[in-house]
Amino acid sequence: MYRSWVSWISWLKGFFSRVFMLKKMGQTLMRHTMNRFMLMGVLVALVSACGFHLRGDVQLAPPLSRIYIQGGDPYDPLVRDWTRALATAGSAVVADAKEATAILQIIANRGDRRVLSVRATGKAQEYELYQTLEFRVRDPAGRELLAAQRLELTRDYLFDPTDVLGKASEEETLRRDMRRDLVRLAMLRLESLGR
Repeated sequence: MYRSWVSWISWLKGFFSRVFMLKKMGQTLMRHTMNRFMLMGVLVALVSACGFHLRGDVQLAPPLSRIYIQGGDPYDPLVRDWTRALATAGSAVVADAKEATAILQIIANRGDRRVLSVRATGKAQEYELYQTLEFRVRDPAGRELLAAQRLELTRDYLFDPTDVLGKASEEETLRRDMRRDLVRLAMLRLESLGR
């Protein structure tokens, strides 16, 4: 009987020592977590104080609050991406030029691929993709707000005739990335109207 009480008491001592140890570890963990949150708060304050803002955060000038897109195929992927970016930046893309405060005229939007290098057999080994966007912005009265801007991007990739489907997928991914980059660059040009 004495032995069972001793073992019971030693078990309780071990249990409570573990509980207190866990409590102490929890306090230490909480202190470390609080320190991390405080450090993150200080970093956010420092970064925001230097004028940093996220790449997708574009502030357009008030004359660009209602934009009519002229000259672009509304079903073209680049025009759709640009329309989405304008809406995200707070501009409304209108269907009628009479309702617009600015007219975005797409002068040129073309892209293709050209052979960059060939194999000894005379077949293409490397291709270069290119996409060109040219645009300007004017107000409804016809005054030019932003002179004609020309943006051109190129990307190259190796072509493997044994992996045609994979290379077609790579080409489409590169085209999508080029469109996204062109839209971002064009939005930065539009943002310059407000400065």
